[in-house]
Order: sequence, then C-alpha cells, then structure tokens
Amino acid sequence: MQTMLQDLRHSLRQLGKNPGFTLAAVLSLALGIGATTAVFSVVYAALIHPFPYRDADRIVRLTVESKTGNEGPVLLNQQQIRILRQSPAVEDLIATDDRSLPLTGGDYPEEVQATSITANGFDFLGVSPLLGRGIQSSDAIDRQDPQPVVVLSYKFWLKHFNANPGVLGQTIELNRIKYTIIGVAASRFRWQATDVYTPVKVKFSFTKTI
Repeated sequence: MQTMLQDLRHSLRQLGKNPGFTLAAVLSLALGIGATTAVFSVVYAALIHPFPYRDADRIVRLTVESKTGNEGPVLLNQQQIRILRQSPAVEDLIATDDRSLPLTGGDYPEEVQATSITANGFDFLGVSPLLGRGIQSSDAIDRQDPQPVVVLSYKFWLKHFNANPGVLGQTIELNRIKYTIIGVAASRFRWQATDVYTPVKVKFSFTKTI
C-alpha cells in the first residue's frame, strides 16, 4: 500500500510539471471512453438487445417458399386464423398488413408507413403504449369493417405533434379518411419501422410457439 501511494504521489507531481501533456492525456482518455460508450450503446441496441417484445425468441413469422426459392408472406382470412390458433404448437397469433398511406388533410400529402394489426397485437408483443391504449377487439369486430382509430408511433408523435400529451382524441387523415388517435406507442416499439398502427383486415401472420 505504501509503495502504491508513493507511485501515485510521484505520478501526480510529474503530471503537475507537464500541464500540456496532462491535458492531452485527459482529453485522449475522455474521447476514448466516449467513443467506446457510443459504440457499445449502438451494438447493444442493435445486436445484444434489439427487441423489446415479450418472449421475442419464441415469435415466428409464417412464410411460404416457392419452387424457385422466393419467400413470401402467408395470406390468411379470419376463419384460417381461428383454425391456426387451435394448433397445439401455437400459443397465440397476430396478423398484420403493412403498406404505405398518404397523410392527407394538410398543405401537401406525405407518405407514411402504416401497419394494420389484429386486436391482440399489443398484448401479444407485450409492450404497453406510452399514452392511451393499443388496438382492442371492439376496434376490429369479426365480419365488420375496422373502426377508424389509430395508434401513433413514438417517432411520428414527436415529428407531427411535438410530443403533445393531449394528442388522444385528436384526428389525423390517412388517404382522406379521418382516424381518431387512441394511443402513442412506446419509444422502443418500432414494429416494421411503422409510423401508424390501425385495426387489420387480415393478411400477414406471426405466431408465438409453445
């Protein structure tokens, strides 16, 4: 311990005699630590812990492959979804339909990415909205047209509503149809890089395996 204290005092004296070298060393260490922290943050978010969804390792997307090796989504109707949910290998299932829609009603239209999702989608993925609620069964009653309601992505909420917490109940216009805002997704909820989420007319499906 005594030797270590002597070495520390000697090092401090040497640093005091060379303030230029000391400043350069401190700056180099600060830049190195900052860069390392930034890189780790990116790697952690993208590779180590990329998905905030509950049981992400058990979520499977159903696809079909043609004889030529091309892969595409499985297209299902409501009856087929009900049958698939009865499979002993499937704990639960959601269906989505991803598309681009024009954001209208403003000075000029803007293309946004929209995901229509079944009523159990937010519960399935286990990520509660930041504000309001997700899509519910009353928004997409079987054999009826879905209700014109929408959950905004966090990014869309920041860009178009300046993070206004009073956004619930307001409307946006998608493809000249008015949608009532019922929720804002959590910041890490970035399913399919979507801007807005609406009730689905079933096409694509994901399952959670037992």
